[in-house]
Amino acid sequence: MSWQFSRKTLMLWLSLVLVITGLGVNGQSAQAASATITNGTNWTDTAGNPIQANSGNILKVGATYYWYGEHATNGKFDKVNVYTSTDLKNWTFGNSILTKNSATELNSSKIERPKVIYNATTKKYILWAHYENGSDYSLARVAVATSDTPDGNFTYKGSFRPLDYESRDMTVFVDTDNKAYLITASRQNNGGANNSMAIFRLTDDYTGVASFVGWVFEGAYREAPAVVKKGSKYYLFTSQASGWYPNQGGYATASSITGTWSALSPFGDPSAYATQIHSIATITGSAGTSYIYMGDRWNPLNLSDHKFIWLPLTLNDSNSTATLNWYSSWNIDAATGTVSLPTLTNHALGKPATAISTASSSATTNANDGNAQTSWAAASATWPAWWQVDLGAAKKISEVDISWFMYKGSEAYYKYKIEYSTDGINYTTIDRTTNTTYGFTTDAVSFTARYVRINMVNAVLHNNPNNWYTPTLHEVRLMGN
Repeated sequence: MSWQFSRKTLMLWLSLVLVITGLGVNGQSAQAASATITNGTNWTDTAGNPIQANSGNILKVGATYYWYGEHATNGKFDKVNVYTSTDLKNWTFGNSILTKNSATELNSSKIERPKVIYNATTKKYILWAHYENGSDYSLARVAVATSDTPDGNFTYKGSFRPLDYESRDMTVFVDTDNKAYLITASRQNNGGANNSMAIFRLTDDYTGVASFVGWVFEGAYREAPAVVKKGSKYYLFTSQASGWYPNQGGYATASSITGTWSALSPFGDPSAYATQIHSIATITGSAGTSYIYMGDRWNPLNLSDHKFIWLPLTLNDSNSTATLNWYSSWNIDAATGTVSLPTLTNHALGKPATAISTASSSATTNANDGNAQTSWAAASATWPAWWQVDLGAAKKISEVDISWFMYKGSEAYYKYKIEYSTDGINYTTIDRTTNTTYGFTTDAVSFTARYVRINMVNAVLHNNPNNWYTPTLHEVRLMGN
């Protein structure tokens, strides 16, 4: 009797310990709670070192996420790194799975946009990447490497042009039937470099190219492809080709990856929130599936000044649309696969606006209508210029987001000031004339005001000492509780 009582007591105690320490026997469960993703900051791994994983992808193996990406030094390939996490927030460095010393032709090269996929038949992990020599972009090849484990040293298989087609910015995608595809910026006929996107089917072992599927976005000069499938719908995201400068991202949909794709539709704001897409992460948990837009924010003035931008992506199968909104911070629960968004209000939305002047083809309220595809423009190219919104009453503002106008090929960053007032007469100034971010800016602030004015001091064009821009704003958001 006493032994049975002790055993029951012991079992009850053990059960309580399991509940308290992890809600089960999976030791990662307690760590896989909702994690906050903070954009626009320098991300570090669990050892405090900067995460070096540009333009890669995320692959889930068991309960662990593997984040792959490349690191370059002085414009040349250094290594492809992998980091691991169970909560998508705390990343531990795993290994440099491919380095410049892995093969002779990697000693002085460029390896860009590395993507790792898994072959369920061969039990191999296969890395695909864009390969170039160390001095220019004339080779237009893909590179392939393989490993028996997701974080092992990958064996380099070489570089080649897929079926002799040029290949630059690229991605690979494994469909639900386990067929895999290469989608890449290529050259159609005698057009310019990257004038069209090409789709190829890979060999069954995913290490080679089996056949040419077809062209998409012919003559549109698209790059940075990323593919995701939701249900029976395929979404193909790309950017324009504008070097290291951000631009308007676009997406198309199809019912078959080998079929006909829709026309391009824009996503995000006109600079994709100052990012270029490199991958879509699919996060499936106990309560559903969420999608993460993974973007690179490059600084064209200093390419080593790079930031990761991750945003929740909404895919609507009923009308084949994709929606990407800006959040400086947001939460994702890797265990449940659910996203939580901040409870902030855009106090500028739909409120009366005035400006120094307004072109006849635009309206002042275009800059706070909630649609970043519309814009307010001044009546002349005179600088400085201002645009102002009346919030109707004093509001607490914690963040100012601005989507700026840029002209492709003559991209510019803006020197500006945020001016605020409670009476419309006396203003306090936040000086942002040191800004060098192209396309989209977000400022963490703390003030209470009824009137907020954006004072556009100047635009600095990267290829012209003269500012010929007309003062223009696509969207101003004044976020607060």
